[in-house]
Amino acid sequence: MPSRREFGKTLAGLSLSALTASSLRAANPDAVYKGVRLGAITGSLGAATAAPGQDVADLIIQQCIAAKVGTVELVNTPFEPRVTGGGIGGQAPATATPEYLKFRDELRQWRINGPLDRFREIRKKFDAAGLNLYSFVMTIGDDFTEPEIDAVFRQMQALGVDRFCTNQTRVSAGPRMVPYAEKYKIMPAWHTHALVNDPNEVASPESLAKVLAMSKYFMVNLDIGHYADGGNDPMKYFTEHHDRITHVHVKDVKSLGGGPATELGEGVLRIYDMLRAARDKHYPIAFILERTYTTPGFTAVEETRRQIDWMERVLEL
Repeated sequence: MPSRREFGKTLAGLSLSALTASSLRAANPDAVYKGVRLGAITGSLGAATAAPGQDVADLIIQQCIAAKVGTVELVNTPFEPRVTGGGIGGQAPATATPEYLKFRDELRQWRINGPLDRFREIRKKFDAAGLNLYSFVMTIGDDFTEPEIDAVFRQMQALGVDRFCTNQTRVSAGPRMVPYAEKYKIMPAWHTHALVNDPNEVASPESLAKVLAMSKYFMVNLDIGHYADGGNDPMKYFTEHHDRITHVHVKDVKSLGGGPATELGEGVLRIYDMLRAARDKHYPIAFILERTYTTPGFTAVEETRRQIDWMERVLEL
């Protein structure tokens, strides 16, 4: 049997056309392969810019089917009013400008007062396409009000998801989120980052332990790339805490502590071992591609499809 690195190099050398001829399916993608749930966050698919008159949900569904994404983590931003001047990933900025405050309040009021039918409609569209709308992305920012926290949980309830990637949410937001997670029975999957020296960031084993102790509904979205950027060992955390991980954000890097992105299987993050452990030990952990690497000559959709196929090929061995 080839080593992880040899296996990764073999797959990296194959063209998309070769992969299509040998192993890709033409029908709607399966959400589960060899017992393991595979998919992607919709940001991996490129810009969600709908044509005039086109529903952005329909565009994303088309991209998912073309990329063989059967399990979908849906990014919130294509469906919300835009905010300018904000922090990273929907977090509040260090300094709020008047422009930011204006647009931020408009977004807050839209969330609180907007009808939920739009989210029910999105769910119906994904169901009709045979896609599993598995998770949502929502940063509970430092400047969220209590009614706004409640509102985004109601949106997720209407969307029919029972987990969400917390994206840039910080540790200090955890106590405020507990009653809503328990009321709606929706699991915040705490998304890991790299700023290990800031105890308010979800970046170290200690910060993860702190949030997990707050509620049985609090889980982990283990972003193995960001976690490794902080000098942590993703495989060690995966092995020791698999019972609290809802999903892994799949990517690869050449070295721990901030190494550059690379082809899946070419780096140090032991994706091969995680996938096979989930398969062999029946862990209910989804592997959600968050694409950070693109092979020259491939579109975002094509590259997403190639990388999901790589995970399938790993699971076949």
